[in-house]
Amino acid sequence: MRKRRKIGRTVSAVIIICIFVLGSVWVGDAARRFFHEPSDVVCIDERGVETETESESESEQDSDLADLGQEQDELEIQEANLGLAGLPAGYVTERRSVASLSEGILVCSADMQENLVDFESKNEYYHLKNMKLKIQESALSAMNSLAEARFQETGRSDLMVYSTSELYDKTGSLCPDFFPDRSTGFCLDLAFLNDDGTISALSEENNIWLRENCWHFGFIFSVPDSPYHIRYVGNIHAAIMQKQNLTLSEYLRILRGYSVSMPYECVYEEKQILIYFVPAAAFGYTDVPVPDHGIYEISGNGADGYIVTAYLN
Repeated sequence: MRKRRKIGRTVSAVIIICIFVLGSVWVGDAARRFFHEPSDVVCIDERGVETETESESESEQDSDLADLGQEQDELEIQEANLGLAGLPAGYVTERRSVASLSEGILVCSADMQENLVDFESKNEYYHLKNMKLKIQESALSAMNSLAEARFQETGRSDLMVYSTSELYDKTGSLCPDFFPDRSTGFCLDLAFLNDDGTISALSEENNIWLRENCWHFGFIFSVPDSPYHIRYVGNIHAAIMQKQNLTLSEYLRILRGYSVSMPYECVYEEKQILIYFVPAAAFGYTDVPVPDHGIYEISGNGADGYIVTAYLN
């Protein structure tokens, strides 16, 4: 009986020792795992999707954003280079706003009243119906030259500027028709002031000199059926339209076929001239190609583009 009790106590002691050893091993392993978790551990979120540790996720996200920014910069550089590559050698660009489409000597119709001047600087070779008339300054200077040349050749100073850009009741007027380009301030409706103070209308028969010579001073008859309505477009354009027998609208339509890389070329008074059309951007600003030397003029066409006239020498 004593022997059985001794064996029982020995077995119990062994079991207790084993339990103690196993418990120590478990506690040690748990501590090791708690304080020494590997940096490349992969976590499982509540949806069962494998995700990287937070530190690695943020690092790669920053890297992706940096790559996106670099790609965007490269895209912008490529676009800029494409724009520059499209310019012929010797050209730069001049930025124009949408509003400038309605500015310039080739605009068909636009309200440009704020740019007009009075006839204070007119010469003595023609008359005004009234002193309230206003006009573009370039057209006024051209009218002075035209009237003086006419006087020198014919001895006559009976031309009268009957109307320009003003709006009034045309009932009973010698210039009854309203043409859209009058609003630009580049137009003059003309008549004759007779010796007795009366005013006579221009006709196909009595304005032959003007028909044959006004283009020398930058004027055209912009409406073929109107013998009294002249329009200033500048000497170059007037000379081309006179030679080709074109109206302003016809001329502008033809110029659309000429670009900066394939311009219309001509020589005027021993000067090389290039003329070309630049389509306007759909919105915002348009970078208009212009020569980096010489003199140039930019005129909107009042609708969808610009006409560049370049004087190269």
